[in-house]
Amino acid sequence: MLDWDNLRIFLTAVRAGNYTAAARRLRIDRTTVGRRLDRLERQLGVPLFEQGEDGYHPTVAGRRVLEIADRMEELADGLAEEIGGRARAPAGHVRVIIAADLGAELMPDLAAFAAAHPDIRLSIQSSADPCEDVIQRKSDIGLCLVDQQPDHLRGRRVGTLRQAPYATAAYTDREKPADPGAVAHWICCAGRPPLPAMRRWDGAIADRAAVAAYVDSWAALRGAVDQGLGAAFLWTFAADPAPGLRRIAPPDPAIGIDLWLLVRDDVPMEQATRAFLHDIADRLSRRIAPAD
Repeated sequence: MLDWDNLRIFLTAVRAGNYTAAARRLRIDRTTVGRRLDRLERQLGVPLFEQGEDGYHPTVAGRRVLEIADRMEELADGLAEEIGGRARAPAGHVRVIIAADLGAELMPDLAAFAAAHPDIRLSIQSSADPCEDVIQRKSDIGLCLVDQQPDHLRGRRVGTLRQAPYATAAYTDREKPADPGAVAHWICCAGRPPLPAMRRWDGAIADRAAVAAYVDSWAALRGAVDQGLGAAFLWTFAADPAPGLRRIAPPDPAIGIDLWLLVRDDVPMEQATRAFLHDIADRLSRRIAPAD
């Protein structure tokens, strides 16, 4: 019969990255960690770790054990909270990486999470490739814009983000553009566009409309539109509620992209990371749901 304590040590070893760090977390010696994991491998009849270029990683069987043990831990925590009659507030440190294409649009949701979970400390960064940062262990969880779940990652699809052309009310009243092609001051992305979809739109529109400015970041794009410099494609979930902006045309389904919350598939989530994933996924799914 499997010993749950050995599974707990296995989870800690994967989270910590090596036996020595796991021993420190568990307050036991490294030899005991190795002995208990050897016993678990003998009981299961399969190796749980293999040597990689950057250290040891769970085998295919180890990942399956990891998935089951992670669920067992979550159920055990839930049982303790239910029987105890009082939920234990999650605590810890979560490193969050956000797709640079999203700019600061998700900060209200992160602030709401922080207010609801004062014992969880967030480290927030942006990246052109948050999926790769999670794979490289530079972050615990990523808010990623991808069409499908990448290999070596697991998580939750939040929903589809849409884009539509927007300008200020003052601009549309003055210029009265009937469609994106009629915009006299188009704001385009210079260098590497945040999304292939934006490159497609810029290419199509720039041939028919005068370009007023080129920008290289989401913050600059949004700022240029807000200040009346011209029109650009913005995220509908962020631009629709903005009182000073107006849509010039409906969103085009062809340029939608999915928002995912992703973690490595070979590392069990800490309690704080799990709380972040579930909470933020629920908040964002409500926020990005189309209103029309």
